[in-house]
Amino acid sequence: MPWREVEERRAARSGVRIANRLFPVVLFFLDVAVWVILYVALSISFGSMNSYGPAELTLPLAVMALSLSLVGGYKARGNMVSLRYAAEHCIACISGLVVAAVSLYLIANYGTAINSSRGIFLVTAIGFTAISLLHRRLLWFTCHQKLQKRSLLIIADADRGQEFLRAYRAAEQYQELEFLATDPNMIGRSVDGPDSPVYVAAAYDLPKLLHAHPEYIHESIVVAADGSKLPSSFLNFLATVHFQDLPVYSIQGFYEAYWEKMPLYLLRPTWPLQAGFHLVKHSAFATAKRATDVLLSAIALILLLPLFAILAVAVRLDSTGPVIFCQTRVGQHRRPFSLYKFRTMRVGSEHKGIYTEKNDPRITRIGRFLRASRLDEIPQLFNVLRGDMSLIGPRAEWIKCVEQYENVIPHYHFRHLVRPGITGWAQVNYPYGANIKDAVEKLMYDLYYIRNFSLHLDAAVVLKTIHVMLFGKGR
Repeated sequence: MPWREVEERRAARSGVRIANRLFPVVLFFLDVAVWVILYVALSISFGSMNSYGPAELTLPLAVMALSLSLVGGYKARGNMVSLRYAAEHCIACISGLVVAAVSLYLIANYGTAINSSRGIFLVTAIGFTAISLLHRRLLWFTCHQKLQKRSLLIIADADRGQEFLRAYRAAEQYQELEFLATDPNMIGRSVDGPDSPVYVAAAYDLPKLLHAHPEYIHESIVVAADGSKLPSSFLNFLATVHFQDLPVYSIQGFYEAYWEKMPLYLLRPTWPLQAGFHLVKHSAFATAKRATDVLLSAIALILLLPLFAILAVAVRLDSTGPVIFCQTRVGQHRRPFSLYKFRTMRVGSEHKGIYTEKNDPRITRIGRFLRASRLDEIPQLFNVLRGDMSLIGPRAEWIKCVEQYENVIPHYHFRHLVRPGITGWAQVNYPYGANIKDAVEKLMYDLYYIRNFSLHLDAAVVLKTIHVMLFGKGR
């Protein structure tokens, strides 16, 4: 291949990587410009009504940017034109507005005269919410017109190539897939049946393929094959490509980077022994998480006491039976405990099936509202105080469900390594589970949370939980 074409090819791939890195930077500077222009323009327009300094201008902006980062507001691969993102964007800005107001007016200015206008601050935040969402949608449309033309190169063997294609189709992503076979005899065969892609070339021809067609740009390479069976020289080449040209992912790395969950079929019994797990018993993270659980649940119980009383009366008037529903759930290290919820079903309904269905007749009138809004889970704050649960973690499942799942789902017991939570990564990313397939999907999200726990991830769960509560996605 001519030297000029090789350089064009490398420059094109380098340009794509630079564009991906610049995407969040451009969004951030647009956010800065929007906030500063709105705040300063309003302050000038109203003259003496507003006096501000560096704190009034920068502190709220920093809080807003942090809130947006928690819902993927700076991710190049995020779908910023979906209704879900629009809702989470608005929730993040509203939450940021509240935190910024508390920080600015109660903390930063404590003990001094407050000169900045609350009205101007509020109008700026509202305008920022709308304009920042608009320029994200415009930039997303502009960039993803080109992104949709980029394919993924999949280096696959027969089994893992089929598994990857099925998972990719279920994820409903937009890129085309180009499969390379680890076994040359597979070239021309379908990956997963008649309507699936075929293996177009041998994986070991990848050095030549990367330098062909300089006008075509791949997004990344995915190794959907057993790495231990690949030649070391080929793996060294992939490492070079990863650091110089375009990203190379293992299947597990792809799942985590693109779908934020863990592939169960790749896990081994030694998975929890890998380095990097922050939620181990002796870690500072686990101690900080427990201290936060106790503090926040105690505050929440005090603040929600009037609502607790109102809901208790509503449950009692709506149907006969106890106000609080108590059920044995499985906790950390598979220890059973009694979980408390407001009763949402008629007495004895738990004996008529494990799952609830859409428009389930067993659910009471007030129960439908409580489930949709997640208010039925308020009594679980007592479980958090007792140490049975955390505010955020895998769902605490009924012991009968756990016994069934552990017999058919590999590695299901890993989710019991941590305390279950009132809300969690699986609950906010996947709808209500009503069968074994749903339980498998939610487990993949739970294991991602356990593997990648961080305060940033917990904060993202909180914002997404608010979205779920407001839009009533419970059953």
